[in-house]
Amino acid sequence: MSFNRLDLNLLHVFDAIFHTRSVTVAASNLHLTQPAVSKQLNRLRELLDDPLFVRTNEGMAPTPRAEALAGPIRHALSEVHHAIERQLGFDPMTSDRTFRIFLSDLGQTVFLPKLLELIAREAPSVNIHTVQVPPSRMRGVALESGDVDLAVGYFEEFEGTIHQQVLFEEHYVGMVRANHPVIRERLSFEQFLATPHLVYHPSGGGHSSQDSVVDKAFWSAGVERRVAVLVAHTMGLTSIVSNTDLLVVVPHRLALACVDLVDVNVLDLPIDIPPFSIAQYWHDRFHADPGNRWLRSIFLRLYGRDRASTPSPYVAPRVLNVST
Repeated sequence: MSFNRLDLNLLHVFDAIFHTRSVTVAASNLHLTQPAVSKQLNRLRELLDDPLFVRTNEGMAPTPRAEALAGPIRHALSEVHHAIERQLGFDPMTSDRTFRIFLSDLGQTVFLPKLLELIAREAPSVNIHTVQVPPSRMRGVALESGDVDLAVGYFEEFEGTIHQQVLFEEHYVGMVRANHPVIRERLSFEQFLATPHLVYHPSGGGHSSQDSVVDKAFWSAGVERRVAVLVAHTMGLTSIVSNTDLLVVVPHRLALACVDLVDVNVLDLPIDIPPFSIAQYWHDRFHADPGNRWLRSIFLRLYGRDRASTPSPYVAPRVLNVST
């Protein structure tokens, strides 16, 4: 093939289809019609002499050649985008950039409402895509490649040359339904031990240390802890708590979000669980990127402690000290 015939727009179409597995969704994300995207896909198929994507029951499945090209194309597009943005700067009012964020379902519940409200006012064409949090090694790879712009939440480990900025300190509380038959305005240690627990243990996050403290309290008291329900997602958490007599230990801000949805009581715990840091993380490659800096500033503005920058090191291999 002749590279003189390769239009950069074709690579945007390829990238969009690869990540959405749908011509229709890709067209919507690119603000194009479906026939226009199909036409450009056909042009790219001719140029590369490969079908690239094959229709299946699970969407447009990439061929081996498409799989091999996906990473380099995403990287190339990212480099071009950031090179231009570094020269022109980032204007949130006119940008149509899509930011991808590692955010747990808990993080979506806590962070997204205010974040999206602000973006609708100050960056109306900017898009936010949340990405499921993978194992620790893959998090660093995604941040380094630019596949993901930012990670926000509670992470016990991160690999790579990563910056960290603490947003606020969080603590745990207990939560039960408002008309609980035993637990009222205060949660005693005896009630804590005797009440069956609903345990929230998200995948990819870092709440195992909280569980170990709770388990130790039961072990020290010589009582076997009954975990009646174990959930990996916040979806359904409010319904379970408000319709059962179970007790759940959750981060304070998640509990406050639940209060807005159902009739529950939030209680101080009778045991000491160490607080933990909620922070945002980004790779050194994008430390000076204007768009990434803007996104970080939004999180700091909305959720930063004292609404000011507080540099903090992150203890991990080859780590850099944070700065804004």
